[in-house]
Amino acid sequence: MKDRALITPELIVWARKTSKLSIEEVALKLKINATQLNNWEKGEDFPTIKQAEALSKCYRRPLAVFYLPAPPEDFNTLRDFRKSNSRKDYSTALTFIIRDIQHKQVWISEFLKFEGEEELNFIGKFNKNDNPKLIAQDIIKTLGVSTGIHLENPLKYWIDKIENQRIYVSQTSNVHSHLKIDTNEVKGFAISDKFAPFIFVNSADTKNAQLFTLIHELAHLWVDATGLSSFEYIDFRDNKNNFDDIELLCNEVAGEILMPEKIVSMLTNKQVQDSLSIEKHAKQLNVSSFALAVRLLNLTIISISKFNEVKKIFSDKYDAFTEFEKGKPKSSGGPNYYTLQIRRNSKTFTEQVYSIYKNGRLSGYDASSLLNIKVSGFKKLEKFLFI
Repeated sequence: MKDRALITPELIVWARKTSKLSIEEVALKLKINATQLNNWEKGEDFPTIKQAEALSKCYRRPLAVFYLPAPPEDFNTLRDFRKSNSRKDYSTALTFIIRDIQHKQVWISEFLKFEGEEELNFIGKFNKNDNPKLIAQDIIKTLGVSTGIHLENPLKYWIDKIENQRIYVSQTSNVHSHLKIDTNEVKGFAISDKFAPFIFVNSADTKNAQLFTLIHELAHLWVDATGLSSFEYIDFRDNKNNFDDIELLCNEVAGEILMPEKIVSMLTNKQVQDSLSIEKHAKQLNVSSFALAVRLLNLTIISISKFNEVKKIFSDKYDAFTEFEKGKPKSSGGPNYYTLQIRRNSKTFTEQVYSIYKNGRLSGYDASSLLNIKVSGFKKLEKFLFI
């Protein structure tokens, strides 16, 4: 008889429920009978060691957790800035990516404190009542970015500048190949911390939309507001009570940085009279057409009727893009596995963890857990990390 893993039944139930999975879904993933899993959860039977390892992988929990007498205190759920009428429980994919980033953040934050690193003085430097233009100016100054210049890859430019200030940026569109992170559920979130703030950007979105998300989340850090963002681009100047103050502020900050009033206000109604002309100017500013339309509305350059007209066109195009991306076959080209993992972990985080491991101050097991890369792949990782 195969050796059994005498794990705590209550822990199996806890791990499954916090992963937002049903017994039937897990049974299908593990290729076992649902009754068998139910018996494990009741303590009427125990999985083999191999099956316990499969459970650990499925729930993305360390195997050692299953041997605890009671569930540990789990990571905190992020504040949800999304509109109340659209809120739902987090999907499994969103749950996993939040948990993964929080795990990384707790570790690197504690390490940096131990090393005597100083707190980042721009975290929480402002509050929700401050002028968004002042916050925008401070972000630009702190990061040392140049605005109003043409960039071949503005998203990479901004991420490099942000990570140079010890802000970790995670970009990914999935937890693994069969578990996608839906842009309709989350485009981005920020986890504030005085030593190791993290920003997540859903890379399934368009490049320009990702850039807006990135800057929006930066604003969250400047006002020390951790949470999932709603990305309702519209300020609705006459109806602000329907939107969270933090979200309105962060949108205004992002709008001022990417679409400065002094530049956008120079556009006349004639220059942005239709969707094609708005798309042209949006491309020059490296923003989405919809984001520019919102900015034009808020600066009273276009009317609400014109805005509603182009909004429908841009929404239809965006829906078509997302449907195309979902149905697109996996390409043999594009970034390799290690590049994708570096982006997901944050390049700065990956460099730091790998360096600590190479210096003998971190075990291979722990480094592998933090980077989601097997130790056997570290040599290949090195080739893509320092280029």
